[in-house]
Amino acid sequence: MFLLVAGVGIGLIRWEFGNHIAREQKIELERVGALEASVVTALKMLAVARGAPCSSEFLEGMRTVAFLPDGLNEFMFSPGESVHCSADGTRYAPPIQLGPPDIPSTDSNHLSWRIGRDLAIVRHPGATGAIAQLGDFAVAIPQRAAAAAGSSWLEHEVLARSGDRTTIPLNSDRSRLASADSGAFGVLRRTSCLTDSVFCVTSHADLAAGAGERPQLIALGLLAAALVSWLLANSTLSWIAKHWSFEERFRRGMNAKSVVLAYQPIVDAKTEKLVAVEVLARWRDYDGRILPPSLFLPLVIKNGVTGAFTQIVIDRAYEELSSLQTYPSRLGVNFNIFASDFDSSLVLHWLRKFRSDGRFWPGVELVEEQDIDMVKAQQTIETLSDAGVPTFIDDFGTGYSNIERIARLPVKGVKLDKSFAMSPPDSVMGRMLMQIIEMIKTSGRFIVVEGVETSAQLDLLQSTGSVDLVQGYVISKPVRIENLRSFLALYPDRMAPHQAEDTPRYPAQSGAAGAFSLVQWPMWTTMK
Repeated sequence: MFLLVAGVGIGLIRWEFGNHIAREQKIELERVGALEASVVTALKMLAVARGAPCSSEFLEGMRTVAFLPDGLNEFMFSPGESVHCSADGTRYAPPIQLGPPDIPSTDSNHLSWRIGRDLAIVRHPGATGAIAQLGDFAVAIPQRAAAAAGSSWLEHEVLARSGDRTTIPLNSDRSRLASADSGAFGVLRRTSCLTDSVFCVTSHADLAAGAGERPQLIALGLLAAALVSWLLANSTLSWIAKHWSFEERFRRGMNAKSVVLAYQPIVDAKTEKLVAVEVLARWRDYDGRILPPSLFLPLVIKNGVTGAFTQIVIDRAYEELSSLQTYPSRLGVNFNIFASDFDSSLVLHWLRKFRSDGRFWPGVELVEEQDIDMVKAQQTIETLSDAGVPTFIDDFGTGYSNIERIARLPVKGVKLDKSFAMSPPDSVMGRMLMQIIEMIKTSGRFIVVEGVETSAQLDLLQSTGSVDLVQGYVISKPVRIENLRSFLALYPDRMAPHQAEDTPRYPAQSGAAGAFSLVQWPMWTTMK
């Protein structure tokens, strides 16, 4: 982050240096443009000089122009390419040859230029400069008049553009600027030109040298960059931590494609026939991991998307279960419903596809993650029952579930929390299991025990004669639809036949043919 901020800072510095160079070049071009305009004006004045060329009257007229306060005084009468006389009174016999111009004139109103010429002809031996000519008159411009001001880190050079697009430096001893390296990181090179003129100014700036003249400013800039970098880094890290936190990933990624379903068989404890499956939801994270509901269900509740989540689960389950080729007698399909969504109209709307399909019999398991309105819950359960949708109290023994609710609510059955079945028989939970089974049986409700993992646990539950339905690893772990399809295909003759009556029974009728031994069911692997 510091390098990023420092890079931006250096970019701003280069931009500011570039603006400074542009201002300097504008001033220099204005000076050069004013000089060029003065040259044109003066040479046009000489064009109307009186008297014979190089006569006393003629030379007096040249001196009058030379005395103008424009800094130009080295005028010459030079028809063609030769000098015949100059404003200081010198007459040249024979005439001095200037040679062809380096930059010819394009028309009678534009100057021609000779660059880097010896100015000994105007009594400046050893000096070089430019000679501008318009018609039969010319003026010498010494190097000091063509040179631009500079500094220790910034240099300018005036260039003249020829017709073939090449540039000629007016100051040959400083022509290195025209070929100076402009690719170095600490070097800036800019060129600006006058409109409708042959002159340009090229500038060469050494940023390191310029920055060295302002050490306090550089130190303050580095301190500011460090502070800004620290603030930006902390803000960026906070944003990244929040954006890629599990809660934010789930909030963004909770959709029909990321929800993954598993199905756990539920069997009749007496007849050992498959009667239903419980639909369990998983969530696929961005990295492909399949995560259990204990991680994301609290976020479903927190973000207020319980209804949308349940709709996704039910629609996906119908799509997947409809692809099965083998079914037991009208397969029961149980869904977990949040207490906050326990409304008959809402639940019946969600289950409309299952209720209209004769292959399935949907049921709901009430997840009591919060207290519920007993009166409303009773009305909802009765309405669902009248519509043929049984209700079970899920995870009895945890949360808000209690005997009073079982007694007051007209539920079809009660699912005992797996902690009871998984506890050793001689433990407190194990001894409580038998008492709870008796109490629930007294209420006339079906008893479903989940979490049955061993044959010993299953034998114990069967020995009570009171347990109606069981589910757990001894039968099958929760499996994906592909494994459920294989699960059913392995035992097509073990499924209970389709029931003739309209209302299915929980559990399946004991007179149905073909019981199978539960311990023979394979231990299906968990979802990958």
